[in-house]
Amino acid sequence: MVTETNFFRIEGLEALSTTYHLYQIAGLHRDSSEYYANVQGIVRYLSFKMRAPVTTFDMEGASFLAVPAAFGEPPDQVHLVRTVALLKHSGKEIEFDFTSVCPRLDSIRMRYLQFMLQNPLWRDSRLWQPGTGEPFFFKRPERRYGNTDLFEGFAMRVAPNPEGGFGLIVDLRRKLVSNSPLPLSPSRQQINALKGRSCLYKMGNQWFEISLDGLADIRAGEPSIPLNEKVVSLNDYLTINSSKPIPASISNLSPDGSVIYYRTNGPAQKSAPTALCHLVEDTHSREGAMHHRKTPIEPHERHRKVNRIVDKILKRISVGDVVLSVSAQAERADTKPFEPPNLRFGSDTILSVGRINHDACAAIGQYGRNRLTLLRKEGIGFFEKSPLDRQYFIMPQSVVSSYGPQFLKDLQRAVEDLYREEGGYSPEIIPFDDVNRPRDFVGQSRAIMEAVEGFRVNPGFAIVMVHRFDRRPRSADQLAAWTVKEFPIQFNLNAAVIHTEVAAKAYVSKGHGNDTSYRVKVSERGRLSGYLRNVALNKILLTNGKWPFILDSPLHADVVIGIDVKNNTAAFTLIANGGKIIRLSMSSSRQKEQLLKAQVEKYILEIFHKDASYFSERPRQIAIHRDGHVWPSEIEGLKEACQQLSKEELIDPDWRLSVVEIVKSAKAPLRLFEVKRSENGQKPYVQNPLVGTWAQTGPSEGFVCTTGRPFRISGTAHPLRVKRASGSMSIKRCLSDVFSLSCLTWTRPEGATRLPLSLILCNRSLFDEASNYDRDAIDFANDHFEKEMEL
Repeated sequence: MVTETNFFRIEGLEALSTTYHLYQIAGLHRDSSEYYANVQGIVRYLSFKMRAPVTTFDMEGASFLAVPAAFGEPPDQVHLVRTVALLKHSGKEIEFDFTSVCPRLDSIRMRYLQFMLQNPLWRDSRLWQPGTGEPFFFKRPERRYGNTDLFEGFAMRVAPNPEGGFGLIVDLRRKLVSNSPLPLSPSRQQINALKGRSCLYKMGNQWFEISLDGLADIRAGEPSIPLNEKVVSLNDYLTINSSKPIPASISNLSPDGSVIYYRTNGPAQKSAPTALCHLVEDTHSREGAMHHRKTPIEPHERHRKVNRIVDKILKRISVGDVVLSVSAQAERADTKPFEPPNLRFGSDTILSVGRINHDACAAIGQYGRNRLTLLRKEGIGFFEKSPLDRQYFIMPQSVVSSYGPQFLKDLQRAVEDLYREEGGYSPEIIPFDDVNRPRDFVGQSRAIMEAVEGFRVNPGFAIVMVHRFDRRPRSADQLAAWTVKEFPIQFNLNAAVIHTEVAAKAYVSKGHGNDTSYRVKVSERGRLSGYLRNVALNKILLTNGKWPFILDSPLHADVVIGIDVKNNTAAFTLIANGGKIIRLSMSSSRQKEQLLKAQVEKYILEIFHKDASYFSERPRQIAIHRDGHVWPSEIEGLKEACQQLSKEELIDPDWRLSVVEIVKSAKAPLRLFEVKRSENGQKPYVQNPLVGTWAQTGPSEGFVCTTGRPFRISGTAHPLRVKRASGSMSIKRCLSDVFSLSCLTWTRPEGATRLPLSLILCNRSLFDEASNYDRDAIDFANDHFEKEMEL
């Protein structure tokens, strides 16, 4: 078998060249926390206004705005929030080709190619695009599931070829859209319930996505839009502006049809007939979840369809006067998979993958199963062993009075199956009133607060069981966020949240005379068993700091620090001595994503000071795993922190710092396929790569499969992109450490986890803690119960 990618070389680039003019950006303070955000705001604004591939370029220690000469000159001023940026032509320009190897020019060349390659696709009548920079989809649905259409399409991303030139990474995409438009005459209440939802607007031959903003007070046939010094109806506007001959969907529009307001990228509010708007079904919504299992794409199907798209759509592309083509054969990756590291369990028991002879897949599969076996084995178990601290279980009164006692017994058995320490899991039960209170955010949070305050708890750990209430798909769970944030502050309790729905569905009552007992439905036993183990492991044992196993094989870095930022909350995870030392720190930040230099320096110093005395030796090689993009200010703060730690003799004076970005998702991620082609012309046999397979795609960038064979996943393996933003550690060593830390599969011992532990712990903490909730609603809103009492 060979390892193929979805990277296709672009041919004909030797005939392409272009020139960019460089402009100084005055009026912005480079040391300001808003500098980089403002610069990116300028780039987005000018790209949209000039319809040009505007970008930035660093040269001679300064950052310039780069504008392609063929698209004209930008305005002298760009108005931003609280400031005005002045653009001055520097007199400098860059003229470049697209075949020479010159990494410093890659970002600007890729920006130009990405923009120019999309132009012919915008004009392709077979395709539609949700928005600028988004994937393209075919207008003909691939399949129909009742009231939902499954559209297939593709995303593409320009990437440098290590041997010179550039290529396209092409990946398959799917989208679920209602095949019925919004009602012709919906009520305001119906539209308000959908506010914020995405719709596919089929505006004649031009299709794109919009964000529903409300119901208009006019009808589609009423004059409402200024056009050529007249006011015309929406129907007339669409007829005039649609390509001729106009499609039947436009010509048959009813003048009495309702109109909705929508927004796209700009600030202006626009309008559309409801008859042309189709709801996009998010896979987290009720309708989308019904078909979610149909959206994953198996590797053989993805491989086949990507190659077909390249052949049918991307074979010949015109960029100005130059005709480019995309190679019909994807590039191959020549690499040997990383071997999973040795792991250390309780009683100093070591697990290794063993000697791999011919069947590496079987050996790694056994390695995964043995992780769970050793955790359950008498005399081995968890690496971190000690009795659990004081435990509380905060449970709805309706659950306490019904299946709650049996659920708790089953949960206790699930904990003891994994963790057999003295005292076991015996929480104190605190019931809260869900019978007389609404089961929404305000009602449950108030009832929980009153119950815990009345119980007079001591410091410890808590599981809080709550009812799930209606909220928008992908919106934050306010109740979980409130619990995780407020319990440590108000009650000195570290808390985790579970929901009632799985347990409520699993248990059924059985009467014996005057006695009623609860048992598990036969049909729900498997699901409940998996759920209980998940709660035992993730909500109880890991929340209590009981680490299942650590690395016994050394990393290339002496210390790894994971960093993630979400909703003004920063998370830092320090991992040293293979996992014997793990420190998680959370800090609020005024910055939503980017951290300031001083912030990073402060946080790194704090987390080092807490654990430096426990290091086996002073660290020399320090690696930073940044979730997503790392900002220049963050790198500067990391270097300042290391210099200070060196002065304090907490790290080696000859310290080395390497900062890598770990990119979880991309518009078009690189995929790796194991392909066996037959000699008789039959279809090739395609499967996911072996876990640990990696590919270097540049001097400072590579991909590693942290999921894949033999571990069962739905769909195609999704490698992590690892990019070294600063430092000298080789990209192979960076990838190796990321893979080794991903083998600490604490949340699913027998399987695979996509992220390294350095980021899993950050993500796990930020999932609830960084979510927002309405504190004023708890303090000031009148719930139904209080209104009844007033009456």
